Amino acid sequence: MTPPPAPPFVYAPDSAQPPGETLKEQLEALGIPQADLARRTGLSTKHINQIVQGIAVLTPETALLLERATGIPASMWNQLEAAWRTYVTRQQELQQLSKRIDWLDNFSLTELVKRNILPNKDRSTDNLQRLLAFFGVADPGIAEDLWRSYRTAFRRSTVLKTDDYATAVWLRQAELKARALPCQPFDRAALTALLPSLRALTIDDPATWPNRITHLCAQAGVAVVFLPAPPLTSVSGVTRWLTPDKVAIALSDRFKKDDHFWFTVFHEIGHTLLHGKRLTFLDNTDRADELTPEGDRSEEEADAFAAQTLIPPEHNAAYRRLARRPMPFDNIKAFARQAGIAPGIVVGRLQHDGALPWTHGNNLKRPVRFPHNGPAEDQPQ
Repeated sequence: MTPPPAPPFVYAPDSAQPPGETLKEQLEALGIPQADLARRTGLSTKHINQIVQGIAVLTPETALLLERATGIPASMWNQLEAAWRTYVTRQQELQQLSKRIDWLDNFSLTELVKRNILPNKDRSTDNLQRLLAFFGVADPGIAEDLWRSYRTAFRRSTVLKTDDYATAVWLRQAELKARALPCQPFDRAALTALLPSLRALTIDDPATWPNRITHLCAQAGVAVVFLPAPPLTSVSGVTRWLTPDKVAIALSDRFKKDDHFWFTVFHEIGHTLLHGKRLTFLDNTDRADELTPEGDRSEEEADAFAAQTLIPPEHNAAYRRLARRPMPFDNIKAFARQAGIAPGIVVGRLQHDGALPWTHGNNLKRPVRFPHNGPAEDQPQ
């Protein structure tokens, strides 16, 4: 399954004629002078002439009068007027958008083509329109205001940087993919009850993780999607509520080992269970980038949730003994069997806690190499 394409680009004709042109043609065909039509409709000759020239708006009331005078249905006159006004407005919009072509320079057009968002790398108003349609916004300024409004998605600065635009593309694709994923209504108790089953997956074949995680979480109203991160970004995961009954968790391919992957999974679930539904939480592999606002403990709380889910409190005493003597590595393997998790996760925790050098035990971590397409599309939900 390829990443979801941009919303379909609606066909818009390059030209249209005002309804007055059709009216003029019909009057000539019927042999009715404009002055005669004015008498038949009760309108002034000047007003009829302005309609013919495309100056005056052909209102629904006028359309009914023309229907009685010409026999041509009012619905056709209304459709012609709507098409003409839409064309005029679209031309005005194109003139305005032509002044914002430089907004495309904030994005990698090559990457947008690769992700099926744009058909080519042209710096054109057509591509600008397609990109705005992909983001679901009217103009570039609105898009940037929307991104800044996210709770933590762009918390490094109020000024958007190059990687922020790339991250915005990833967030939008993840959102569209998650919206398309069938899920049960969100159930906090059901998600909490799933935690042991999710934790048990850590010892299974990594190739099975995407499908199993997606399937299990969908039962609790959580749409988990997998999407490759754009180049030059460090995004690893995001949690975002799509509706009050559906939350999206998106995971990128930035994690290389199982310890980081599973910590991110439970970190994002922690945001889901602990924090508000109006917030967006974006997490990076470079945690130094995450300048959480002062007094905001949401990231610390999500970290603590992930740590305690992977190694529950009932194993704390055994873990403290292991931390004092983690080697030989058979000690780590024995604790992992006792706790029911993968040894690599234990290694990652010991390294984080300073009980094991970062250069030791990495061979116990399993690589994470998911297909870029994520879970199979026909996976039962």
